[in-house]
Amino acid sequence: MSNAVRTASLPLPTSASRTLAVVVALSLLASVLVAPRAKAQPGVGAILTPFAGYLITGNWYDGPIGTSLSTTNAPMVGGQASIPLTKGIALVGSLAYASGDLRIGLPLLGGVNVGTVTTWLYDAGLELGGLSGKKTGIAPFVQVGIGGLTNDIKNSLFDVRASNIAYTGGVGLDLGLVEQFAFRVQAKNWVSRFNSEDAVGFRAEGNLAHNWALTAGVKLTF
Repeated sequence: MSNAVRTASLPLPTSASRTLAVVVALSLLASVLVAPRAKAQPGVGAILTPFAGYLITGNWYDGPIGTSLSTTNAPMVGGQASIPLTKGIALVGSLAYASGDLRIGLPLLGGVNVGTVTTWLYDAGLELGGLSGKKTGIAPFVQVGIGGLTNDIKNSLFDVRASNIAYTGGVGLDLGLVEQFAFRVQAKNWVSRFNSEDAVGFRAEGNLAHNWALTAGVKLTF
């Protein structure tokens, strides 16, 4: 085990690096496309949404007779930035953090916590709908994107990191009371498969888990 385990101090693995490269590339492309528009329409060039909420996680693995391996549901905090591309369409990117327990599910007993898990969630994608610019009112929106989850797993025997690609989709609602300020609520699903090879050095096929982030935040338009 000691030769296979990699500690959290090492750089992100190749899969996460590729994901971050996609995020950077999309951001640069958006900057090129939106720069003339931002100059022509001052005050609608960027939107920042800090948020807080709750992360409901799916099982990494389901074993025999009702056993499982997962993280516990946990509070989360994060932020989302977006750049309008055209009316009703924006490029968005988000970063969030949650901290829970590593849990082994057991029949009858319910389960036992055997460590802690710090999870970083990050993605980039497109948003359709929502309030844009200095508008007020109520507007629904949808998001689709690609990103990743990085889990730092610790207990008294090991300290490892696993990163895996995640596909995201979300729905939400903007409520604008005054110009440049709105409340935003969102439900977002992070669909991923735990990367055991990254954590312990060998591949074990796990569940395609659905991780629901239920959040509320304040949308600030600049």
